[in-house]
Amino acid sequence: MKAYRSQNNWKQKYEDLHEQFQEMSDYLTEIVTVQQNQAEYLEYLNDYIAYKGLEEDFSYFRENAHRDTDESTPFPRYVM
Repeated sequence: MKAYRSQNNWKQKYEDLHEQFQEMSDYLTEIVTVQQNQAEYLEYLNDYIAYKGLEEDFSYFRENAHRDTDESTPFPRYVM
């Protein structure tokens, strides 16, 4: 009887661990998908800047902009 409980206990632990692993796998898959989408968006943005010939303007903005924490917007953003 004791061996049966022990075996059943291990089986339950295995099932719990498998469920946690699946949840973590799903979560990581979602993170990777979001990162891939952001990388693709960034590639489009970089190509658009090059297409429009705005590399110098972007460099100037990047070097001189600062974060503004305007209370009317939910997040800070870079401004000149």
